[in-house]
Amino acid sequence: MEAIPHAPPRVEYLATLAHELRSPLAAIQAAVRVLDNQTASNRKEARALIDRQVLRIARLSDDLLDAGYLASGQPELHKEVVDLRDVVNSAAEVCRAQLEAGNFTVVLLLPPQPVTVEVDPLRMSQVLINLLDNAAKYSEPYGMIVASLEELPDEVRLRVVDHGIGIPSEMLPRIFDLFVQAECAQSRSRGGLGIGLNVVKRIVELHRGSVQAFSAGPDLGSTFTIRLPRHP
Repeated sequence: MEAIPHAPPRVEYLATLAHELRSPLAAIQAAVRVLDNQTASNRKEARALIDRQVLRIARLSDDLLDAGYLASGQPELHKEVVDLRDVVNSAAEVCRAQLEAGNFTVVLLLPPQPVTVEVDPLRMSQVLINLLDNAAKYSEPYGMIVASLEELPDEVRLRVVDHGIGIPSEMLPRIFDLFVQAECAQSRSRGGLGIGLNVVKRIVELHRGSVQAFSAGPDLGSTFTIRLPRHP
């Protein structure tokens, strides 16, 4: 979607939001027509399309709610000691249908031993879901996405690596700001409002962690690294 020339930020954001909501709704309308008129096999495909697009709308809504909720104050975390491998596997399962629809290959590199951290498991799962979703948005179909987990003496590192369109160097300092998307990425992504990465940063920092983005440049992929305190 092209930005509105010289539009105030709020106007441009509302235009982007309208565009992002219109696309899945149009796909759902087309699928409903298929359900009315086509064969059983086509109906199955139409139902799967509706499921994916409804999930897309739900995630847009969740991102909007989370951005407002996290920005309004200090949300309550329900921390517990968990094996971070379980969180990674859970998030990957949530994203499985979307990633399979894009014919992505997802590789999970997890250590054989438990990786214990004290976190809100639902919030940390949301972090990884957003990163996997972000990798899919900015990668071509049939690409590879790798999520890896590493345990160090004082911290745990979680990385999500894609081989997509990359991030220009001038955008790296701003990539976690609210409503920011690289201009070169807007026409090549598969949706998004520039909210998900801001939510990732806020949640990770609430857990006394940090998140960094790295890219060697356009078309050279991206790496997002999360560092969390290791549970003793």
